[in-house]
Amino acid sequence: MIVEYDTTLANPAETSLVRTKEIQSQALLTWLPHPGTVVYVGWNDDLQNYSHTICTPLIGEGPHICDPNQPILARAPGYLNDGRQFFVKASYLFRF
Repeated sequence: MIVEYDTTLANPAETSLVRTKEIQSQALLTWLPHPGTVVYVGWNDDLQNYSHTICTPLIGEGPHICDPNQPILARAPGYLNDGRQFFVKASYLFRF
């Protein structure tokens, strides 16, 4: 299991960057019944301090449609899950 925390603590007097926070977690289980045969089961998760409620809305499209020309979402104090993945991988060695 790996858990990472990444943040940018920007000084507003020095730069126009906004504060960013991100938490990533990954887990991987491996089963190796014999050499050459393996099964992996894994999981990835990514949380960032994005806010979908604070975006530049498209004019005339309503408040919940964000402008695709402004792809970077605004930052907020809370976290938003922007990526989750579960996977299974198997490999078998055929011996001739």
